[in-house]
Amino acid sequence: CYLDYIKFIGVIFMKISVIGGAGYVGLITALGASSMGHEVISTDIDEKKVQNLKINVSPIYEENLDSLLEFCNSKNKISFTSNSNEAIKESDLVIISVGTPTKINGEIDLSQVEMVTKYLINSIKNYTLIVIKSTLPITAVNVMKKELDSKFESGVDYDIISNPEFLREGRAVHDFYNPDRIVIGGDSNKSINILKEFYMPLINRDLNIPNNIFVSDKKIPIVETNLPSAQMIKYGSNAFLANKISFINEIAQICESVDADVNDVIFGMGIDPRIGKNYMQPGPGFGGPCLEKDLTALVELGNHFELEATFMKAILERNERQVELIFKKITNEVEVNSEITILGLSFKADTDDIRNSASIKLINLLVEKGYKVKSYDPKAKYTLNNQKYTQYNQIYASIESSNCIVIMTEWDEFKNIDLNKVYELMDTKIILDMRNLFDKNNDLINNFNYFGIGN
Repeated sequence: CYLDYIKFIGVIFMKISVIGGAGYVGLITALGASSMGHEVISTDIDEKKVQNLKINVSPIYEENLDSLLEFCNSKNKISFTSNSNEAIKESDLVIISVGTPTKINGEIDLSQVEMVTKYLINSIKNYTLIVIKSTLPITAVNVMKKELDSKFESGVDYDIISNPEFLREGRAVHDFYNPDRIVIGGDSNKSINILKEFYMPLINRDLNIPNNIFVSDKKIPIVETNLPSAQMIKYGSNAFLANKISFINEIAQICESVDADVNDVIFGMGIDPRIGKNYMQPGPGFGGPCLEKDLTALVELGNHFELEATFMKAILERNERQVELIFKKITNEVEVNSEITILGLSFKADTDDIRNSASIKLINLLVEKGYKVKSYDPKAKYTLNNQKYTQYNQIYASIESSNCIVIMTEWDEFKNIDLNKVYELMDTKIILDMRNLFDKNNDLINNFNYFGIGN
């Protein structure tokens, strides 16, 4: 037996550590593993986050995350610490979910991965399965292996396996318990089988979770492959989704020029099962921590192997232009020094994440060009040290005396806004709806100078 398994009624429970366990992927993975019956140690270098997690205070906003955290803490199947070395020593399986942000020069910042590699070299005692959840460049995994091989023997002391996550922010808890697939990429049957055992409680729906979390009875397919292929499945998936977003934004721009309605175009295209409607909604462009970073990584990977990456570059360039096009829409309607209200700061609804948010890019651009900007978001916060920018805690306060409203995030609160009240509060009745939340044939909308996107 290559792990110190705890066996109970045919189920194998493991001792797990999750490195980077206070982030989006790490925290949800740690809580998910705990609810599957495994003994989990979640680690993070941020001591404040660690202490808050112990008292059920999550550093992030996700639907059902607070209840899941409180539930798992009450069952004593999870602990939080900032001591990764000790956690690794106690673990059979180490899940790496640290951040891999993009540097200013476009390269992937691997400093956190390098730190974890040092932890592993210092702390591995018995055979340990190292599971990579972070989206790492394929070349970086090879470097990690080389460093580990300086002290340990691969296949005897450790194995590395790729197990990419496909969690959508805002739906991450739901996606953990209802995955479309589980991808396992390893170089040995031993390592693959261990990770399959890890997932058995999820696959068999043998879970201990709060009642408010939905779990489908749909069979979860497992994709077994080698390590580079698993990584490329993640990269390829995100690149394809990013391509769909940039594609439909380009189609929307053409629709505006030829007097077509992009909503009708999407409906007509989406009936075709080869195309579908998912990720075919025009908007401010993709943001968040994943799509842009993964496209950039593919470009860098192409450069490393002297391959063309023109398609990936084009997706990125088109996405960056989207904010400029929105800015142009604003300047066409509103003079400099006017008051602009931005509704929505997070890069998508149901999350408080503003990383790579088009809203933040637009706010900075507007302030730089002399506009006064007010903002509101139900969950996200953004601080800018500039007198021309103010964030409000109440939606109607942010709208009062505004010359133009720009809807950037598809929060339900914005869909249900009182348009009569908005009309009374605004100075100039201009709405730029960059999420197409409203029907342009709505009588109340017709009271405004209303602009959607792609129609």
